[in-house]
Amino acid sequence: MGDPTLILAEVVPELPNLIRLKAAEPFDGESSLTIVCQGRIYTLVLESGVSDQITYQLDVFTSEKAGGSPSGLMPDYVLKELCEQILLKRKSQVRGVKEKKDGIKIQLKTITQKNGFLFFEVRMTNKTNLAYRVDRFHWWIDDQRQLKATNTQEYQVEPVYRHYAVKIIPGYTSVREVFVLPNLVLPGKRVLRLEMIEKALGNTGRRLTLEIGNKDILRAKELNFN
Repeated sequence: MGDPTLILAEVVPELPNLIRLKAAEPFDGESSLTIVCQGRIYTLVLESGVSDQITYQLDVFTSEKAGGSPSGLMPDYVLKELCEQILLKRKSQVRGVKEKKDGIKIQLKTITQKNGFLFFEVRMTNKTNLAYRVDRFHWWIDDQRQLKATNTQEYQVEPVYRHYAVKIIPGYTSVREVFVLPNLVLPGKRVLRLEMIEKALGNTGRRLTLEIGNKDILRAKELNFN
C-alpha cells in the first residue's frame, strides 16, 4: 500500500477472497494498493473523491506472476477428476444435515477439501411419481437463527464448479452432485446455507434448505488422488 494512513483495507471474514476498502479520510493526489491473489500480483492506483459513476479501466488492469506456487488454483479438469473420485465412494461423513418436504429429500453426505477448495457432496432423492425440476441452487451465509426480520447482512457464495449441473430429479430416483466452493470459515453464530429451489409456476415450487455449521466445515478431510 502506498500510504497505510490513507487507505483502510481488510479481508471479509466470511469470504476470504473479498477485500473491503475505504479511505481513512479524504486526501489529495494518489495512493496505491497491492493485492496478491491466486499466484498473481495486482497493483491498483487509488484516488479520493466523490463520483456518481464507476469506471473500470480494464485495459490497464494488468498483473505479474508472484513467486511460489499458486495456492488454491486448480483447472476445471482437475476439479472434475476430484469430483468423480468423491462420487465413487458411498460412505456418508456428515450426519444430520438434511431436509424432507413433500416427497423430496436433500442431504449433505460429505465435505472434503483440497488446495484451497471445499467439496460438498449432496444427495437429492425424489420419492414421488412426478419429476422434480431444479430451478437453481442458492448458497449464502447468514445468522444461525433468524426468528424475526433483522438488518444482518447476508453474503452470497458462488460455487466455482459443479460436476453435473443437475436440472431434473426423475420420480423415485436419487442423484448426487458435488459443489466446489472456495475455502471459508464461519465466524460467530453464522452458518452456510444451501437452498434447492423447484422450477414451478408462480411461487409454488418446493424449497429445501440445508444448514451447514462451522464444525462440519472444520472437519473436512483432505482429498487425495488414489
